Amino acid sequence: MDNPPDTDSMIRLEQGPRIVAIGGGTGVSTLLRGLKLWTSNLTAIVTVADDGGSSGRLREELRMPPPGDARSCLVALSEAGPLMDELLDHRFNDDSELGGHSMGNLLLAALHEQQGGFQEALDSAALLLGASGRVVPVSNRADLVLMAQTASGAVVRGESAVGLTPEPIQRIWLEPEGARANEAALCAIQQADLIVIGPGSLYTSILANFLLSDISEAVAASNAPTVLVCNVATQRHETDGFSAADHLAEFRAHSGVSVSHFLVNSRALEAHGEPRQTPVLPVSEVDGFDGVLVSADVVDEEMPERHDPHKLADALMGIQCADAGKARDSRAADSMCPVSAGRES
Repeated sequence: MDNPPDTDSMIRLEQGPRIVAIGGGTGVSTLLRGLKLWTSNLTAIVTVADDGGSSGRLREELRMPPPGDARSCLVALSEAGPLMDELLDHRFNDDSELGGHSMGNLLLAALHEQQGGFQEALDSAALLLGASGRVVPVSNRADLVLMAQTASGAVVRGESAVGLTPEPIQRIWLEPEGARANEAALCAIQQADLIVIGPGSLYTSILANFLLSDISEAVAASNAPTVLVCNVATQRHETDGFSAADHLAEFRAHSGVSVSHFLVNSRALEAHGEPRQTPVLPVSEVDGFDGVLVSADVVDEEMPERHDPHKLADALMGIQCADAGKARDSRAADSMCPVSAGRES
């Protein structure tokens, strides 16, 4: 459990860099758990293409964006304590009409109706939970559908189906075409001191956000460091057999964005979670990449198919510090560096 911040820590967090995390699901929520110990100026931009489980049911029945990824990020940013975290993540058993729904998803559904919009619901929930940052849907639309074409030419419809297709994915897009990004997301990107992309499911959690052209354009236009965080292990179906270079190549091909930094894990541990997950092996260079390759031990010792939130945050803050040091006095930059900021283990 993280200790609650004291007054000095709160001031330091409020003065921290403005960091935008783009993705969804477990990956970005893990990232936020580490970054919230460095800054409270966090914005999580999450995909709204989810169509499975509780999120998919609420999306269809209430005509609202799917709340699941946003809920996970709110829980990660919450300072309300472990009991509230457990409550929001609680799923009702299948014997009831609420079977499969999570309490947090239902809370966001209620706030969506009460407040008259999904962003308003998320902002209200953030206040209730004392969240150290803001969660923003990449789009306010509730009807976006993720589509894919596989190597054989088959067309796959829906985020759940895309994530389970056994064939290599050749192309992905969103329907209906021409959807616009949430203005709050674009504003956060424009004001960011650091943009972090991932970790998470490559096609369904990360790239789904970049299929909105104005998101890709805003990230490409930013002067802030843009860091693609490579997954520490492959994901069944989506990235079977992928190397670090494959992750980067697929991201660049589908998003059109050239990141300034590529963060890869330096210490591969054998994954023991989902079957067929294998570690993404460390690399010392990536052909054709003219940005900065950052290699660091960021793997979770107990769940080696995932990142360790604190290791990952430390690595990212090192990148942000290095960039900040180019523009301001080294003494001022050192005040936010990992070696001096401090955190409770």
